[in-house]
Amino acid sequence: MSSLQWILIAVVFGAIEIFTVGLWFLWLALSALLVAAAAALKLLPGLEVQLLLFAFFTLLFILFTRPLVLKFFKTNDTASNVKALVGQHGICLSSITPLEYGQVKVNGEVWTAFSPQEIEEDTRIVVAGIDGVKLLVEKAELETSK
Repeated sequence: MSSLQWILIAVVFGAIEIFTVGLWFLWLALSALLVAAAAALKLLPGLEVQLLLFAFFTLLFILFTRPLVLKFFKTNDTASNVKALVGQHGICLSSITPLEYGQVKVNGEVWTAFSPQEIEEDTRIVVAGIDGVKLLVEKAELETSK
């Protein structure tokens, strides 16, 4: 294949990457550009060698550079839905013992909760985790102001 054909393949993969933004097709486009440069310099004699080099560069980019780029572009995702409850404070509506569920109110919603420690009614709690539709809660530390 000619270098122009490899450049066209790179443009197509680049366009697909723009629409998908998954950082998969970017590496295919870069690999195609490298093969196009090598083909333009007449370093690659046949299609088989070009395809092999294309596959090699693609694999190399995906395995070693994609994870680094994903870390660089990693945004601070905000927890949503139930996961957003972890760390939230609430109030215990009915006593909770290690072997019995109780009710807690967090962000205005009543939840079934459990705890490895005994928590009495009207005690301030903090959500430590989630198990299915039940909240794992702990007694909240009292905040003292100086």
